[in-house]
Amino acid sequence: MAKVSMHLGFTFRIGDLSTNQYARIDMNVDQIDTEAPVDAQLAEVKDTANQIWEYIQKNVDDKIEGVLDAGSNS
Repeated sequence: MAKVSMHLGFTFRIGDLSTNQYARIDMNVDQIDTEAPVDAQLAEVKDTANQIWEYIQKNVDDKIEGVLDAGSNS
């Protein structure tokens, strides 16, 4: 039984270009069984990823605001 993994990352700029501030989001999907229905496995991944995204977004938004506020005082 073969397993497949995939990683996707996205780096994006936050704040003004002159501040050189970036954030990155990464997502890994691991251990997808090539002998089982992929659609069912990915449906579970989607549900879990959506829950994790909501949690991360709530916490990271505050952190990004703090970085931007600190950078604007310079």
